[in-house]
Amino acid sequence: MSEMTNEEIILSGLNGSIEAGAESRKKAAQFSKLGASMFRKQMIERIPNLPASMQKMLKEDRAQISDKEYFVIRELAGTSTDVIKKNEKSEAGLRNIDDAELGENQYFLLSAISLQYRSGSTGRFDELFPDFLANAVFTFKIATREIMSKNPVDMFQSPVYGYNTNRDFGIIVLNNPKLIIPKKTIAFDIEDAPAGMSGQIKLKLIGTEVKSY
Repeated sequence: MSEMTNEEIILSGLNGSIEAGAESRKKAAQFSKLGASMFRKQMIERIPNLPASMQKMLKEDRAQISDKEYFVIRELAGTSTDVIKKNEKSEAGLRNIDDAELGENQYFLLSAISLQYRSGSTGRFDELFPDFLANAVFTFKIATREIMSKNPVDMFQSPVYGYNTNRDFGIIVLNNPKLIIPKKTIAFDIEDAPAGMSGQIKLKLIGTEVKSY
């Protein structure tokens, strides 16, 4: 399947009203969309939800859709930890998000969340969660809206209610992906641990980005 042009991406996500006479190309673009990855198709379907200015930049090849992962490595301490923090800049090897929010003209469709653990400060994040972490709860928020509220951290290790049964270890795939817009604070908090926590976690927000250049 050949790579889609930016105009095909726009047309596949719209109802055909972007310009007169676009219907035939819209149908061809929607067929081409079948060759895109699952997460990228989810973003294409939400193009109509983007501001008209961003849709125009996509069509004019002044913006692009690409796979994206945001990550934060955080030391665990006490019975609660704010994993994504305001007033914290990107730092090589520790995080790639500034001030807990997206920059201007940057839109991100969150399709999956990954949480991994290691007991030390070096090495791979590939250990099973200890009881103090597995039995804690997490809350994920965008601005003031709670997307996931006080769910057990063990969700990242165990299949839940018949879905996420075939997935990589430590990943929750969202049944309803969330579009994150610029300048909205992103928060991921772990709390109510039954005992003092230690070690480090690596949080990854996985999805598709639309960004102008």
